[in-house]
Amino acid sequence: MERGAAGLEYAGLLAAVVLVVGAVVLGIVQGDLARHTTNAVCRIFLGEGCEDTAEAVQSALEKALSGDYVALGDSFASGEGAGDYHDGTNYDNRDDWNPGNWGDDSHNRCRRSASSYAEQTYNSADFDFAGGFTAVYCSGATQSDLDNPNDSNDDEGPQLDALNDDTSLVTMSIGGNDLGFGEVLAACVLNGGSGVAWTDGCQSDWNDTLDQRLEDLRPQLVDLYTRIREQAPNARVVIMGYPRLFNDPPSQELNNMLFIEDQVWMNGKADELNAMLREACREAGVEFIDPTAAFLGHGVGAPDGEQWINDLDWGGPGLAITDPGSFHPNAQGHAAMADLLAEQLRDPRYP
Repeated sequence: MERGAAGLEYAGLLAAVVLVVGAVVLGIVQGDLARHTTNAVCRIFLGEGCEDTAEAVQSALEKALSGDYVALGDSFASGEGAGDYHDGTNYDNRDDWNPGNWGDDSHNRCRRSASSYAEQTYNSADFDFAGGFTAVYCSGATQSDLDNPNDSNDDEGPQLDALNDDTSLVTMSIGGNDLGFGEVLAACVLNGGSGVAWTDGCQSDWNDTLDQRLEDLRPQLVDLYTRIREQAPNARVVIMGYPRLFNDPPSQELNNMLFIEDQVWMNGKADELNAMLREACREAGVEFIDPTAAFLGHGVGAPDGEQWINDLDWGGPGLAITDPGSFHPNAQGHAAMADLLAEQLRDPRYP
């Protein structure tokens, strides 16, 4: 049974953990007590992977590697901004001036990168997955694209369709687009700091809206995470949070077109997003990785060679004024997230 739906409550699970530790210290773990407390702890990390039987329990890492790896999510999962995009995921013939493509409206800008943290993890020499790797994440995706075809890109069905009983690991980053972080960034570039005279700046315009969206999004994500577990009942489910975009202390320069006070404010909103994601993961019984600490000193404005988040880049693909990879992790950033994921797979920690 699923944690949070029936059976042991979270407090009961914590009590089971305490019982295991205390019993080991006192040397009194025997018979049924040993079996039931081990199963309780196991369910914290492995969900449905544990049964109240005498059969051996798979280790968390063995469970993750035992089948297919399916990667879901948005641009922070797909590798937008990391380059090295796969064929068929970075084209738009609607804005292609090549006469050979006139009248061809096909398009797909999911921008799936070979440098994404998921693909780096699957291809790592440290792991040997028994099954294959399926990447269905897509730049610009929102949670609705998990259940429905992605109307913004050709040949992109519902991401959850990739899950089945053979899936042993699911990773996902989702939520930033639902909150409208891209719109907030644009608003702060156009009217940040103290704001244009006699008008509200981006913080005044967006602060209450973001707070409400965070509140509304949490139960929706709990439901989404729960359905992922139902469609991939044999998988570990790991949610990757979002790094702060800007360095701390913020850059005094305006290469990113954002004032210091807006950088600090947006970093704070990223912290609030991660706090909400952690609570949603805890309620749904899935794993969570917060990349905040790993990215400290590596945000926009960090010294050359140490910046893991792309600055604002003018001149995007097709007719875009700016590159959509702006304010997204570069290949180094995704390597850092791959390291965090590897650590979580080997040593699972509950949210």
